[in-house]
Parts: sequence; C-alpha cells; structure tokens
Amino acid sequence: MRCPDCNKFVSFDAEEEPEMNVELNDGVVNVEARIVNNCGECGTELKEYTFQNEIDVSNEVEAHAKANRKCSEGGEFSVDADGSRTERTQTHDRNGKKLTGPMRYRKHYYGYEANVNVTCDTCGEVVFTKTVADEIQGSGMDELV
Repeated sequence: MRCPDCNKFVSFDAEEEPEMNVELNDGVVNVEARIVNNCGECGTELKEYTFQNEIDVSNEVEAHAKANRKCSEGGEFSVDADGSRTERTQTHDRNGKKLTGPMRYRKHYYGYEANVNVTCDTCGEVVFTKTVADEIQGSGMDELV
C-alpha cells in the first residue's frame, strides 16, 4: 500500500496495542477492540478494523449472587480487559497441506486477544474469566486513506 504522507510503498507497523472498550449490560459483556496498521515509515494510520464480541455471563452472575447473600442484595459487577495484538501468516492450505511457496503470496491475518474479567464489587471476587480472540485477513481491513 502506498502511504499518502511518505509517497512510498511501505510495510505496516502492527505493534500498537488494540483500543479496548468493554461494557457489562444485563449479564452480557460487550467487547469492542479497534486495531490499526500504521505506516512503517512515518506512523500514519493506513488500515483499521473494529471487532465486536459478546460474552453471556448471566448464569455466572446469578450463581454468584445465589451463593453469597450480601452480593444478592443489589450487588454490583464490574468488567475489565487487557488486550494485545496478534499477527500470523497462513502456513497451510484449506486441505491441510503445508505451503512451500514464497511468503509474499500467503494470507496475512491481524487480530487481538483479550483476557476479560468480571468482578463482584461487593465482595471483590472474580466471578468470570475468559480469553476472547478474533482476527481478520489483512485485505479485509478498512482503508483509512
């Protein structure tokens, strides 16, 4: 891809951590993660993608509230997540055969991985922990320029 600022064909700098937005609404954790591929020369944002994932934690929240009396009386829950970028190149074709051609012609995938924790604010106990991951092929990302 050609960078409009450098006016060169550049590689991507995919080291920037994802921008995470995590919310807990009615027993469902909504995870929104935005990843950006920057210009390897000047740092201009060239491509982006925003992942949307949902995790149903209503059963775990109910079970925790039933097990702890003080938490069942108006217990509040909070959610947090720490995420990192993932990147991989296709190594096998759809039939499982190992690819031996040049790396240039292989599909490149960009994504994120996040550890999501739901915590009871009343007692401080971690009610639910899960790792969420998603990825997209590089050509499927939205171009910003």
